[in-house]
Amino acid sequence: PRSPGSVGRVTRDRVSLQNSKMSAARYELLDDSSGPKAAFATDVGTLVLRVTVSLMVMHHGLQKLQDPQAFAANMVEKFFPFLPWPLVWTWLAIVVELAGSLCLGLGVFSRVASFLLFVTVGVFANLFHFDVTGVQEFPFGVPAGGAYAFEPSLVSGALFFYFMCAGPGKYALRPNLF
Repeated sequence: PRSPGSVGRVTRDRVSLQNSKMSAARYELLDDSSGPKAAFATDVGTLVLRVTVSLMVMHHGLQKLQDPQAFAANMVEKFFPFLPWPLVWTWLAIVVELAGSLCLGLGVFSRVASFLLFVTVGVFANLFHFDVTGVQEFPFGVPAGGAYAFEPSLVSGALFFYFMCAGPGKYALRPNLF
């Protein structure tokens, strides 16, 4: 037999148990690191990163394409005097930044494209920026313009390194081809 006050207590206990189950379910939904929702989110995030960084770097290839001779003379010869044939290196950079970005964005030959883009943007572009501006008291300094001059190339280089190691992700034309 229940005592008169036990009905309220049982109801409170059920509500409390139900609330704790709902909280646990919400936590699992947010922390579902191995389920299908997490896999979908990871695949979509990878696609967005891949396409965005490809479009940003494609711009630099188009910029060089406007006047390859000027880029060869003002950039390659001046900042990379150890490289022979500056115009050839300029055209290589143009091809890598255009064709490599297209391949990576579409998800075809992504690891090879990412390696070439990493060398072009992650290595050579950063060498240029470090030569011109230095490290600008990185990581704790605040440059006068508000951002480090090498910021875009450093972040792009890190993304290309990631895609070189991890591949293009699920949403690619040929996700397992190089």
